[in-house]
Amino acid sequence: MSWPKPNITNIVNPPVKLNRGRWSIFFGVFTIVTAFFLAKIWPNDNYATQWTYWLGVGFFPTLIGGGALSVRLYLYGLAQEKYDIWQHEHKNVEQNWQNWAMRSAVVMNSFYILPNKITTHEILNNESNLEAQINKSLVFDGDFELIHNLEDIFKSMSEIISKLSSKTTINITIYSSFESYEYIDEVLDKAYRNSGISHAYKLTHFTENKSNIELISDLIDNSESVVELIIINNTQSKATAFLAGFLLLNHPESENIDMKNAEAKILRPMIDEDLSVGIKQMSEMQTAIKQVNQLWFVNLEVEQEAEITKQLVNQHVTSEKQYKLEKFAGNQADLSYWLALAIGCEMIKTTNQNNLIATKKQNQWLFSVVTAV
Repeated sequence: MSWPKPNITNIVNPPVKLNRGRWSIFFGVFTIVTAFFLAKIWPNDNYATQWTYWLGVGFFPTLIGGGALSVRLYLYGLAQEKYDIWQHEHKNVEQNWQNWAMRSAVVMNSFYILPNKITTHEILNNESNLEAQINKSLVFDGDFELIHNLEDIFKSMSEIISKLSSKTTINITIYSSFESYEYIDEVLDKAYRNSGISHAYKLTHFTENKSNIELISDLIDNSESVVELIIINNTQSKATAFLAGFLLLNHPESENIDMKNAEAKILRPMIDEDLSVGIKQMSEMQTAIKQVNQLWFVNLEVEQEAEITKQLVNQHVTSEKQYKLEKFAGNQADLSYWLALAIGCEMIKTTNQNNLIATKKQNQWLFSVVTAV
């Protein structure tokens, strides 16, 4: 399911340029033919000494040849104008699709909690000394309580939410893995109110082990102002446990708030079964991928990581640093894609550099570019 950009072909070809050599030959041959023709019909044999003969030799090729050249130039001008109009329209179409691909959800706040409490500061400054977590499934200790962490999350976002219009409703969407699901509507409401947030909210709770990153695309394409608080509850899992979340605004809502408080932007994600097609489209339409500095591999085999790198290089996309999420956060699941997004958003606050998150779910490749605001 690549982006639905149509394959636009050049239906108007550029006009054929004038060939000076051919026109010179045409005038030369036409002048010679005219000279022979006039000599044949001249009333006497003294035509070579008569100025009227030479006047005719010069006049008729100039009149007829000049007329033919004028028609040729006129047709060339029409063809050039038609070609220029088409090129302008084609450029506008390309620009519109680029604008579509570059649309984003604004991250006002993000968070993640891991059992080993790893931070992007440690990844950036002390990576070589960090204990590798490969093939480990990290779990929270017995003191971990979801409700207390939810209250901390709401408190961390309360200042930003307070700057929104009092009429704004916060859409809270929770994705809980099958192992993590529990009924938390009442305790969540208590945590929300205890944080001091007075805005109304609408709660949607899904039991889902898939990343469902399409939610980002739906938010981006929503023409109405939307404030979305996404919480990923993977606190109980066969893979590494984590809690992550994002306070997101779509474009209409972001126009109503001071963007200096924003953390990052998550651009329209790419989901495609064909890796080469997906990356090629991104390089053509989502130009921010050309400035990616950190590349995150999530839940991928070594061969898949190598293939992604190869396809990126084919499109002249190279990253300064590649990270394997498993090294820092242990065994991965589909929901771990959200964890990588949260880490990428936090990293941008420090580096101000673009991050690319890459994974594969079932038979589909999934990519998200996270940029600075």
